[in-house]
Amino acid sequence: MPYDSLRTYLDALEQQGLFKWVDKEVDNDWEIATVSRMIFRAMPEERRCGVGFRNIKGFPGGRVVAGVIASSKQMIASAIGCDATADSIHAKVIAGLEKPIAPVIVSTGPCKEVKITGKDVDLGKLPISIWTPGKDAGPYLTPLWVTKDPDTGRRNVGIRRCQVKNKDTTGILFGAPDRGGAIHHAKWKALGKPMPAAIFIGADPVQYLVAPSRYGEDEFAIAGGIRGQPVELVKCETVDLEVPASAEIIIEGEVLTDYTEPEGPFGEFTGHMAGGREGPVFKVKCITHRKDPIVLGVISQFPPSESSMLKVALLESNILKHLKSTLNIPGIADVHALEAGGCTSICWVSLKKMYSGHVDQTAMAIWGYMGMSYFKWLVVCDDDVDIRDPFMRDWVMAWRVRPDKDMRIIADTAMVELDPSSLEPGIAMQDTRGAKALIDATQKWEYPGISLPPRDMMERVAKEWESYGLPHLDKLNVPGRT
Repeated sequence: MPYDSLRTYLDALEQQGLFKWVDKEVDNDWEIATVSRMIFRAMPEERRCGVGFRNIKGFPGGRVVAGVIASSKQMIASAIGCDATADSIHAKVIAGLEKPIAPVIVSTGPCKEVKITGKDVDLGKLPISIWTPGKDAGPYLTPLWVTKDPDTGRRNVGIRRCQVKNKDTTGILFGAPDRGGAIHHAKWKALGKPMPAAIFIGADPVQYLVAPSRYGEDEFAIAGGIRGQPVELVKCETVDLEVPASAEIIIEGEVLTDYTEPEGPFGEFTGHMAGGREGPVFKVKCITHRKDPIVLGVISQFPPSESSMLKVALLESNILKHLKSTLNIPGIADVHALEAGGCTSICWVSLKKMYSGHVDQTAMAIWGYMGMSYFKWLVVCDDDVDIRDPFMRDWVMAWRVRPDKDMRIIADTAMVELDPSSLEPGIAMQDTRGAKALIDATQKWEYPGISLPPRDMMERVAKEWESYGLPHLDKLNVPGRT
């Protein structure tokens, strides 16, 4: 059964040893972020857990949780109900993409237990953390934003950083101009009207996992498809939008289209600080929330992070579905977006090459689908290589690529979002350009045999390994099909 709220999900994670509460008093301005960051910087993935803080200095009764959506594949698997393997996660997400279930509107929900409007609105009463202490412009929410296309009424749900500026004002960074929220904002601006928007914090974890979906898809319907049940939505109090009924906190208002002010900097998924430039402003009209609400923070900043693991889960599944099911490109074996590149800069594809132009077709299909603000480096290799093994990726680059013939540069195109190597000083963001590289790392002719024992012999020894009385094997990785 799918989780009906953040709270039931946290209970399940705690039972599985994937979530722990901290009762020691912590400082909201630096300690929450630093403790949460250590989960990623000083623990292997298999030992990571989400962490909750319920003794926050200056916020009696306040609670913050972080790292509870995507600290590990095991956590993602728990959120969506499948085995903790890349194949199982891809299959579950692809099933939701292929068979979405439309959300349903209900009359009310727990997110309406407390309603605050007008002069009583005060974001400062919530324990909103500083996530890169000493470097961020101030406290930030990392929530899910809901907007609508003014022409079609189609919803978009996306994770967007949200700098809290005063009691009723925040910033917003839409990211690249091809993101759904940015497209909606441009359309509202053309109409000369502010854009209605709503933030929701702390809902069913699947809604966070689908937030990086491609423009035009209803993320709530995809979440329903993955859950196997529709997401229940309630109407907002002051704007014409719908939000999850079980959410912890809803913040309603308008993003101005005729005014900007400085936003950022903020520690971003690239591993660098980003921002400190003009950006849109969100004016809060109303806050509704559960009694004793929980503030959920998505850990981004230096990879690996929740941000990168969220994208691994969804973007890889999205691309595989697009290549194999939508375009029917044959021979596709696997797609892997590297966490070191925040899952938006470097992408590897393995395939069984079957005809001239197969590599180009695959690469252009990915860029055409994801948009040119994705994947500065796109590497395509043969299907005999495990592209999830860093050593095997290095081996392929060492011995299956001739730089003067196997690399193709696409110059003067869209930059990867927030890529500091493209942000030249003195050039306005709207004028910044980037480049792409396609690396054909497939074998162009019959290579000499792999210098390992035959695969069947190595597999036989692996099965009988315990009989040798030697230390435990991690996994068998043998390139080549024979």
